[in-house]
Amino acid sequence: MPAKGRATATNATAQGREDILNARAISTLGAGVVSAMSAVGAAVIKKNKPALGKNADWFWHMFAKCEARAARIAEQAAREPEACGDATFIEVYAAQLPMLMTAALESHEKALKAK
Repeated sequence: MPAKGRATATNATAQGREDILNARAISTLGAGVVSAMSAVGAAVIKKNKPALGKNADWFWHMFAKCEARAARIAEQAAREPEACGDATFIEVYAAQLPMLMTAALESHEKALKAK
């Protein structure tokens, strides 16, 4: 793992919120990691354009929550003793973000149909 420490949220208040990927956390990531996160995020947004068009406010809120959660999961994986730091972070993040967003969209659709 790189010498820089990762932190998705540093204080209890920020850790309690699911939609925060704070500036300090982003500044600890390498440029390649941030670039990869952006590419994955763009792909998830492009894949879910119809949902974005239906309810943009909800979509962006859920995207932020999913993005922060994926980063937390990736951070934990990158800290494992056998992990390869940034490579593990990117790999796990790229796997988690689409999966989390798909689950959120499916839950939202079910909730709308149940009404």
